[in-house]
Amino acid sequence: MATIVKRVIGVLLALVGLALTVVGVWFAAQLGTSGTAEFTMHPGTTDPVVVGPDVLNRVDADVVVTATPTDGGSVFMALANPSDATAVVGGSKHVAVTGVSVRDWTLLSTTTGSGTAPELGAADLWRQQDDGKGPVTLTVQQSGAPETLVVKADGGRLSSLTMTVTDKSWFVEAVVAALIGLFLLVAGVVLLTARRSRHHGDVAVPPVPDVPAEPADAGTIDPDQTVGAGDGSEPTVPPAHAVASPLEAPAAPETTDPHDPHDPQEVTR
Repeated sequence: MATIVKRVIGVLLALVGLALTVVGVWFAAQLGTSGTAEFTMHPGTTDPVVVGPDVLNRVDADVVVTATPTDGGSVFMALANPSDATAVVGGSKHVAVTGVSVRDWTLLSTTTGSGTAPELGAADLWRQQDDGKGPVTLTVQQSGAPETLVVKADGGRLSSLTMTVTDKSWFVEAVVAALIGLFLLVAGVVLLTARRSRHHGDVAVPPVPDVPAEPADAGTIDPDQTVGAGDGSEPTVPPAHAVASPLEAPAAPETTDPHDPHDPQEVTR
């Protein structure tokens, strides 16, 4: 049971790690070291294009919007308070930008309203505006949020609208996600490829060391026999007669009988 749980955890870690690694590497490659995200749409219309605060003011970084008309046309771009922009555009037909898609780096949009839009340049409620032939660029700073951007092509159609956002922390976050995913992937693979030490358990049993066999001629050492390889570095067993014997107790002094006729002292007297 423990092995099955370990393998399931290994599969989950490997899958999550693989997903994080792929997503992190993909975002890092798309954003670059500068952390620049660029979203583009091709409306191909003469109707106004409205970008609301839910898109413009969604991040903390400045947003750079570039509008490009078809050949021979010009572009009008202006920023206003969301309520003022809505009042000017009204219910006329326009293209509303609703969000972004990081899958193909495009601006999502929908067409709403009906009728012809009024002359936008005549309104005096714009906080910032610009117009001209060729590409026109306007930078939206988050300090003025919330704001709505209105773009309209004159004398032609709006060929493309690009929104660029730069945040260096996005690249760092992508790299960190890739590293975390790689760690989880390696951990999952290790759990899947780990082998059990024994068929009946996961605990490794150390091998029993071999016990050296006793020589057949083992026995007592002769008095003059040298122990070792004979290179002079091993101690030798001293001869038996050189071994000091234990001290013997002194013999008791002999006592003589003063009346013994064989006692030399007695005869001398």
